[in-house]
Amino acid sequence: MRTATTRTISRSRRSVAAVTTVIGSALLAAIMAAPAHAGETPNVHGKAHASVAAPSGGGWEWVQTGPLSFNHPLTGATRAYERISEVPALTIPFPGVWEVSYGVRTYTQKGLCITPAIFNNGTLIRGSESVVCVDSAEAGSQDTIGQTFTHTFAAGDVVTLHAYRIREGGHTSILSNADGRTQVTAHWVSPT
Repeated sequence: MRTATTRTISRSRRSVAAVTTVIGSALLAAIMAAPAHAGETPNVHGKAHASVAAPSGGGWEWVQTGPLSFNHPLTGATRAYERISEVPALTIPFPGVWEVSYGVRTYTQKGLCITPAIFNNGTLIRGSESVVCVDSAEAGSQDTIGQTFTHTFAAGDVVTLHAYRIREGGHTSILSNADGRTQVTAHWVSPT
């Protein structure tokens, strides 16, 4: 009786080992065949990118702006947001909680401030605001500022970068080039 039980267990172990080997080989072949950027969207100059299929788990799906080159003078009234149109809008491909991150290169002369923020469908996302001010005796300053935050989006929501100046007179702008970039990235975290 003991011999039969041992033989049955041994056969079961060999069967499990054989199945594991087959599955492991298939999984390894699939991983090796996948492109190097699988699970993320490659960054292409000046365009927003998004995958179209909803992922089954969080933490790997991205939409992002490419490396941009522009200079957008802020010419509106004090505390009046204007869209930074040179930064492409990001269209959210599927609903869920997304981590949004942005960095903004700014230029402002002394006595002036700039406040960038992220908008969803034309409405400010509260908590996305950041600020840079130059109130010193220096002639001007450049700085990269931004925020990282989570927000729940619906499929098709449009994410845009906006900014305003605080106080008028002098020069303020949002810019991006090889000396410092402005960008917006959204990373899918989980379903709602």
